[in-house]
Formats: sequence, C-alpha cells, structure tokens
Amino acid sequence: MKMSSSHSTLQITVLAAKFIAAPALMSALLAVGGCYAPQPTELYRTNKLPKEHWYALDEDDSRVEALPHALRNSLTQQRQLVALEEGTDKNAKKSLSPETTKKVAELDQTCNDAYLISFDTIATNPTPDLNGQFESWDRRRQNDSMIYNQNFRALADEWSRFWLMEMPGGTPYDTVNTTGRF
Repeated sequence: MKMSSSHSTLQITVLAAKFIAAPALMSALLAVGGCYAPQPTELYRTNKLPKEHWYALDEDDSRVEALPHALRNSLTQQRQLVALEEGTDKNAKKSLSPETTKKVAELDQTCNDAYLISFDTIATNPTPDLNGQFESWDRRRQNDSMIYNQNFRALADEWSRFWLMEMPGGTPYDTVNTTGRF
C-alpha cells in the first residue's frame, strides 16, 4: 500500500510535535510538581547578631552580657582603641588602620561564635529544631532510619538470646565474648 505525500507529511509533523512537546511537557510537570530539594537551613539565632560591630553595642546590651567576661573585657579594650584611632571629633572620623580593622574582624567573629554557643542563648530555647508538625522531610527520614536501625539491632540481640547464642557452652575454659553486643 502506497502512502500519499500528505499522509507522510502528517506523520512527520506528528513525530516532530512529539519530540518538541515531550521535553516541554516534562519541564512543565517538574515545574508544577517539583523535584525534591532540601530546604536551606539557617543557623539558629543568627538574626540576633549585631549588624555592624560588637564594640558598637552598649555594655548593658543583653547580647554583650551573654558573652564571657574575658570577651567583654576585650570589647572594652577595643572600644578604647577604636576611639583613640577615630579621634574625639565625631564629625571628622578617621578610618581605622588595617591592623585595627583586622583585630575588629577577629573579635567580631570570636564574639559571634561565643554568643551562639553561650548558655544564655541556648537556655532561651534548648530545642530550636523540634518543630513538631513542621519538621522537615530530611529530619523525619533520618529519624525513621535511626529507629529502624535500632529496632533491627534489638531484634538481632533477641534472636541470639532466643537461640542461646549469647553464651557459648560446652567448654570448661573461660571464653571471651568478641561479638561486642554484651
């Protein structure tokens, strides 16, 4: 049976439409349904860190009070050093030297780290990641895997107890348990 030219043109058009429409349809499905992508996480309480520098905060600021005494003393010394370098005239502030700028950056980083792990900060919310219903799928999957792993280990221990394999018998000599389970 011989096909007409219009029929073969129609077949070519349909094939071309399939090749063009298939990737477009797949991309539309991915855009609507989406792929699994882990959500970005943010370090807890980083929004409480100062925007500029730690030395600019007052002594009675709650963030400064959460720092250890040695860091508070370092902040006081840094305030004095910056005040000396900038001068007393507020309108004609001088820029800080590169050494002082480096020291300020180092102390800022140290204060950030100390504040995020301070007792006062942790005591305000000891479980920031326990979100209940809003727990991420990654966390739930990890928790399920951990529970399954613990259950299978317990099952293996019970199985060996059932078959009396945890205590080797039949020898008058002392034996050493090398399984690591008991």
